[in-house]
Amino acid sequence: MRTRRYWLRLLALTVFALAAALVLLPVGLGALLMWGLTHPACTPSGDPALYGLAFEDVRFDTPRGSTLRGFFLSGDNGATVIVVPAYANDRGGDLPDAALLNRAGFNVLTFDSPVCAGAAVHSLGVAEADDAIAAYDYLRTRADVDPERVSIHGFSSAGSTSLFAAARLPALRAVSAKGGYHNLAEQLGLGRESGLLHRLITVGAEVGYRLTTGLDVRVLSPLAVIDQIQPRPILLIYGSREVSLPGARQMLEPAQAAGGHVELWVVEGASHGDYLAVAGPDYAQRLVAFHRAALLE
Repeated sequence: MRTRRYWLRLLALTVFALAAALVLLPVGLGALLMWGLTHPACTPSGDPALYGLAFEDVRFDTPRGSTLRGFFLSGDNGATVIVVPAYANDRGGDLPDAALLNRAGFNVLTFDSPVCAGAAVHSLGVAEADDAIAAYDYLRTRADVDPERVSIHGFSSAGSTSLFAAARLPALRAVSAKGGYHNLAEQLGLGRESGLLHRLITVGAEVGYRLTTGLDVRVLSPLAVIDQIQPRPILLIYGSREVSLPGARQMLEPAQAAGGHVELWVVEGASHGDYLAVAGPDYAQRLVAFHRAALLE
């Protein structure tokens, strides 16, 4: 016959199991969401022939053991812009910007995201800076490239990658970055006063990022490195409807203290990624003028 003590133990175990589930489920959800973010599938696209542009199919090795494919578009003004792939895009992922820069006379090098070369994990921008630096090292091997006149450009996570790469590589003369994060841990809400459920999800995300990449999610902070790029110029491009715009404004503060080498252009009415569609010719003019001033004047 079951005693009162038995039922009390059963009740205690049930309460404990429910409490554990209430904790582990949101932590697991956060970890699962981060796993999904860091394990994207490659997004294929077209090649520069779609824009009527001649190109060279190139390849280069990275320090992480990958061989990345690229497109090299030959220009005629003696300067070169590296266009970094956003997130899981392949080498054709940002062809509209590559085309307008090439038509303005710049050599342009695009290349694949590491996941398109078989990498299992994407670090969301920071480790990929090594790929951008490898792209610069490849350019140094070309007789048609002046290594002292190279800049870098990227969108979203690649905007952040471009900032990380420039902070590590002084040879990059300028950076244009569109719509990137300023501090991903802050944007996820780590350390922010919030409800218990949100805190548990963010703890799961933090743990999940470390388990998948081996890194602390707090390294995903261009804000922490932007002063290392000075006095080289930086152009930040964001839409007025973009959720990450407040973070871009934060990146202006250390720049102003260091002499104002960062410019923020807010495209009125634009959201994440549609700057060219909204701004039209003004977008091309602004982007080209920035790289021309940095590399040719």
